[in-house]
Amino acid sequence: MEQRFQGESLVKVDGKGRVAIPAKFRRVLQNSDARMPPGGNPRLFIAYGNPTANFLDCLSGNAFDQIDGIIQNLPLGSEAREMLEDNYYEKCDEMTVDDSGRLVLSPAARAKLGLEDEALFRGRGDKFRILRPESGAKADDRIQKLYEKLGRGDDFFDPLSLVSQPQQAGTDGT
Repeated sequence: MEQRFQGESLVKVDGKGRVAIPAKFRRVLQNSDARMPPGGNPRLFIAYGNPTANFLDCLSGNAFDQIDGIIQNLPLGSEAREMLEDNYYEKCDEMTVDDSGRLVLSPAARAKLGLEDEALFRGRGDKFRILRPESGAKADDRIQKLYEKLGRGDDFFDPLSLVSQPQQAGTDGT
């Protein structure tokens, strides 16, 4: 059962802003919405409020519910809460994916990216992003620079080495 958005897909955008969500992403949406009614369609939330981002943040129902809980626990009037409310409440659309796996992007979401003929879908684990294909190339360049910086020229650099891994029982010599 797919639980994580993985991979990337280039899809067509028609003149009305309709896009077909990649099948593997649709399966994750279906598996990641505890509130989906029997026989119904999963929830999908598309946040477009981050003015510094060149992508749309797309969240499953469960991922949105988790962010909603985080926002609700922040102090009223705090800057963090204000920023998150703007991005995930004011400038976020709850979408319905139709039975053919398509959705219509809102005019505000399309305008943010300037989407025309194609959109790039990129998995990010518990969410995915929609961006212009040329923005995908810029993101790839950014990641390449991170590999170079953090890998320090090591041809066998393992990015997992950056994460503190818990010790397995019996592997610490005891």
